[in-house]
Amino acid sequence: MARLKEFAEKNNRHFLLACYILYYCFIRPKEMSYIQLKHISVKRGTIFIPDYSSKNRKDGTVTLPDKVLKLMMELDIFRYPDSYYLFSDKMRPGSGQRSNKIFTDYWTHYVRKNLHFPPNYKFYSLKDTGITDLIKANTDLLSVRNQARHHSLLMTDLYTPHDIEEANEAIRHHSSDF
Repeated sequence: MARLKEFAEKNNRHFLLACYILYYCFIRPKEMSYIQLKHISVKRGTIFIPDYSSKNRKDGTVTLPDKVLKLMMELDIFRYPDSYYLFSDKMRPGSGQRSNKIFTDYWTHYVRKNLHFPPNYKFYSLKDTGITDLIKANTDLLSVRNQARHHSLLMTDLYTPHDIEEANEAIRHHSSDF
């Protein structure tokens, strides 16, 4: 992850933004290709996913972490018209909607090649890693489920690491009136 971040920061910060949105927001590449600037609310700290682009064909809203918003600000994303797509030509904001292949092609032909990642390292895997890392950070499963827009906690639980051998500090220090 550190090598990927360093590489993207140096070579293509707009691709780093795509990586952040997949890793932190759990927005799928197809859904990312349909995000328009009007779908991003800086005030509320959210990104709206329209039903026509979502996997389950339902509108959804996810939290926009500060780290992702900061990168958007650094890239001056919000100077473009609201109707622009977040990822258009060269992964920059633009008036034309592009296929989600822009992410996977860039990953396969540029990132994986230059970083010598094995073929089983896929762009989409950032979503799975993000979910697992958020769970490991002791975020409650309901919040993770909602961010991932899973239909049930059973789906979210698939990402839960079951090999943790350390005490959960929240449980360890829990006390009630009983």
